Amino acid sequence: MQHTDSKDKDSQELLRRIVPIIMENGLKATTMDSVATRLGMSKRTLYEIFHSKSEMIKAVLDANERQAQEFISEVFSRYDNVLEALVEVFKYNRDLMGRMSVSFFHDMDRLYKDRRADYEHSREGRYEKMMEIFRRGVRQGVFRPDVDYSVQIRMMSIQMEGFKRMEEFFPSDITLQRVYDTITLAFLRSIASPKGMGMLDKLTGALQGELKVTD
Repeated sequence: MQHTDSKDKDSQELLRRIVPIIMENGLKATTMDSVATRLGMSKRTLYEIFHSKSEMIKAVLDANERQAQEFISEVFSRYDNVLEALVEVFKYNRDLMGRMSVSFFHDMDRLYKDRRADYEHSREGRYEKMMEIFRRGVRQGVFRPDVDYSVQIRMMSIQMEGFKRMEEFFPSDITLQRVYDTITLAFLRSIASPKGMGMLDKLTGALQGELKVTD
């Protein structure tokens, strides 16, 4: 049993180390050679673990999604106040965006359409979970009761889709992280009650230097 647990931990650690490589390079540009080099192992060893690049990508994406969902569940179990929990999720995602290449989003649509289909299939379920979070926020007095959250959630989702077309609309010095910050904070401020706005300013205060817009 201990041997199995140790092997599983080693596998999870390997996947964790591959995640930033794929995010930085994009799915298409990532090769088994480049991953093996970054990890300091032979390509043969990598192929013994993953029989193909597609198998490796699937394992990494699955592990990354699982880790994200575990983090979100842990955060919402730790914080009673939903605004505090959402800000922690915001920080988690903005860190990912800081390491991610725009090509990652392009490649997901072009090369891994099955993953996109899975995402679309589960979208309404995620929307309903978000609706419950916002209902809780209204009851806690941190979110406004006069907002159509069903529409707001979908509007934000459409804005996030814009990451795939960043090169068309933004100069090269505007990063994914800056766009993510702008979209997410504008969304939270648009639904925050006066009480929630005061909390939001305090919760994001430590990030103000990073979030400050530069010319």
